Amino acid sequence: MKLFFISTPGSKIVARKGGLYIVKKTSGGIERIAVPPDVDAIIIASSRVGISSKAIRLAASRGIDVVFLDFAGYPIARVYPPYINKTVATRVAQYKLFLASYGRKLAKEIVYIKIVNQAELVRYLAKNFRDQSLREEAYRIDSIAVDVKNMDNDKLDLDNLRSIEARAAKIYWQVVSYVLPKNLMFTGRDHDSRDPFNMALNYGYAILYNICEKALLLAGFDPYLGVFHTPKSGKPSLTLDFVEMFRVVAVDKPLIVNAKKIKFEISENKLDYETRKEIAKIVLENISTSYFYQKIGRKLELGEIIKREAWDLASCVREAKDYRGFRVVL
Repeated sequence: MKLFFISTPGSKIVARKGGLYIVKKTSGGIERIAVPPDVDAIIIASSRVGISSKAIRLAASRGIDVVFLDFAGYPIARVYPPYINKTVATRVAQYKLFLASYGRKLAKEIVYIKIVNQAELVRYLAKNFRDQSLREEAYRIDSIAVDVKNMDNDKLDLDNLRSIEARAAKIYWQVVSYVLPKNLMFTGRDHDSRDPFNMALNYGYAILYNICEKALLLAGFDPYLGVFHTPKSGKPSLTLDFVEMFRVVAVDKPLIVNAKKIKFEISENKLDYETRKEIAKIVLENISTSYFYQKIGRKLELGEIIKREAWDLASCVREAKDYRGFRVVL
């Protein structure tokens, strides 16, 4: 999946001679940067970036999403072609099955995969930092994944599942706190925290949300009806569910590994433009990195894996078959 990210204040996206261009003023005059014709989405990460209606029309005609992010990186608006949802059968099956026992089993699988992937990243960090104690933490997280796997499907309680997920998350984020530079003052995952790494995670996850929601829409899903996150008006519950399988590999890993290289700058209690741009670059480059995909036995770009997982999930839902999520190999 190819994304074009723009965050420079004062820039404008325009259509010229059949192409899309970013126009901005520089000390040397006006600079024009061509948007590659094969991008999947244009992500606008500043309220001071403009776009013409002609550019929106051209983007839509090419199947390119235009996504607007707020200062924290969360999508607040999206423009995409009206023909994006191609299969009614997927959505009908989703409405029928997600509110029944199938939905609870799917929630269990998503949480299981999330915890397994957390353990895999902790093992990866243990190897990178040559710290045997981290391997022991990975074993602890793995044992929690086994607890999830062994839960009785017929008696599955979502509140209990959330409680178990929280147990694994506590260990996982303690490990992340341990390996990060101490000057970042990261003590654990807190969406509302003003420490730079939590804000960086928020920003990276927001980019991932956009990618996952696009994949779900293309597969025919209604992103607002999920199985694990509590349904709420305006809350894309299925997107939040689906994202859980990819947070570790798509955002956590690259930000943890590059934490010492990122120059975190905060302005008015938020990450400044250059920091957001750097975080977006790291996350998007990782989305284009290839990982081993067990379902086909070879490596694929992570963005392509996300697309395939959405289609695989849709196929399983339409046929009422058990779904097996994406286990990362690091």
